[in-house]
Amino acid sequence: MSAPPKKPRAVLAHGIWGRGGAEAVAAWAIVALRERFDLTLVTRGGFDCDALNALAGTDLSPGDLRVLTLPARSPIGTFEAARFNRALAALGRDYDLRVSLSGVRRWNAPALHLLSACDWHPALAGRTGPRAKLLRRVIDGPALRPRPDDTVIANSRWLAAASAPLCPGRVRVIPPPVALAAAPGPIRDWEARREDVLVFGRIVPEKRIERAIAIVARARAQGFRGRLVIAGPDGPPDYMTRIRALIAGQNWIERLPPQSGAAKAALLGSLRYGLNCCEVEAFGIATAEMAASGMIPLVPRGTGQDEIVSAPDCRFSDEAEAARRLLSLSRDADLQSRLSAALQADVARFAPARFTAALATAAMDHLSADPMPQPEFSHDFSPA
Repeated sequence: MSAPPKKPRAVLAHGIWGRGGAEAVAAWAIVALRERFDLTLVTRGGFDCDALNALAGTDLSPGDLRVLTLPARSPIGTFEAARFNRALAALGRDYDLRVSLSGVRRWNAPALHLLSACDWHPALAGRTGPRAKLLRRVIDGPALRPRPDDTVIANSRWLAAASAPLCPGRVRVIPPPVALAAAPGPIRDWEARREDVLVFGRIVPEKRIERAIAIVARARAQGFRGRLVIAGPDGPPDYMTRIRALIAGQNWIERLPPQSGAAKAALLGSLRYGLNCCEVEAFGIATAEMAASGMIPLVPRGTGQDEIVSAPDCRFSDEAEAARRLLSLSRDADLQSRLSAALQADVARFAPARFTAALATAAMDHLSADPMPQPEFSHDFSPA
């Protein structure tokens, strides 16, 4: 009996594994590629199968891939990011497929890059504020643009349009996986749900938590009876000091720690409304999870969240309009029922199986493309 053919070798890169939407997508990317490729992951730290499975709803195991963790040699993040990129450039040509799991990496060979946020390049990161721009440089190093022979995949049409001027080739769109879209947790009858508003995810400046507090406060002043629930990991200390000061003494605001697994599903299935005030949200996995759980999320117009929440009744341009939307929703049971059912049905298209199939196809398409000779690498010194 002949031995089975060897799988092509793929190397994947993700600098530091946090516990956000980008890491959830990266975990599902590993799932998408593990059957067809012999996988090696290169990272600076934080990769943990159990933690990622709890975050993303995946079923990763240590046997799915080899993990190469580059030990830190310097306390200076930018130095470590540069060393990480040099390691990728040295490793890249030894593999059949090279994949940047979040942003653009320098591989010195054709690669597949997954874009999950507009801070992947400083020309776009200005929208997220100076802190996010600096953090991205510390984690990922100098800005790089894709090569013409790279495959670039954005998580939304909004991000693809914003990124296109920086990409010499076409930017493909593959919406990210939302585990709850395929298997929502326990969902209470609408009448049994709390008439509260949920802000869900990282507590960081670009998420505009202070704006969410102001919106719910304004709606309550006009007669809205619900409370505000803020659930997620703490962000920068100075921003957390600001948010804690806004919460202090407000008995209508509940602060919860990060939620995952069954606890997250139970929370999302027990509340009525969601609120995401981020104006640079490339997609909004938390928003999609709320919709998949039967909640009605309210979102700013003109972001990637428009591709999740299409109903005009759920979009706003400023705090006053958001408060009016929330108050109107709370007073219209028929509208609540229609929006909840429509949103839940619509997000089924973000089921993980669709993402894994589309990404596996994109990877094979990339391998079959004729390689184009390119210079070894080119840093991008365009003004941010």
